[in-house]
Amino acid sequence: MTNTDQYSSRILAEDRAWFSRHSSATVRYRPIHPGELVQLKIHRISAPTFRPSWSDSSAQLEQIAVIDLTRLLQYLRSSNRPEGTIRIRILTIKASRKNIQARLEKELIKAVCAELHILLDQSTDQSTGLHRAA
Repeated sequence: MTNTDQYSSRILAEDRAWFSRHSSATVRYRPIHPGELVQLKIHRISAPTFRPSWSDSSAQLEQIAVIDLTRLLQYLRSSNRPEGTIRIRILTIKASRKNIQARLEKELIKAVCAELHILLDQSTDQSTGLHRAA
């Protein structure tokens, strides 16, 4: 295992432990760990980002929002089993105050749900052979 893999595993373990301690949370906000986005940059892949509609367009994307999709979609009632969770990490603006985090979370969850809905529609269309009108 490379240093980058070990580092990534540690970050994932920290997120998993945080969600275990905060069993009702759907979103965790945390700083970007140094080197966290290195693999994406090496492969010339942009990190997924989210900028809320009410934020200043010049606001730095300097925080990670970790979203527990399992909790969001309510497939499981308990997140005690790490193998039963799916989490995505999105680069976003810094939200240090609780009221700002709440606003950000509301808009972020709506955006993620909209994207999942689009993907589900596309998947359904492909599996049935039907195509949606443009």
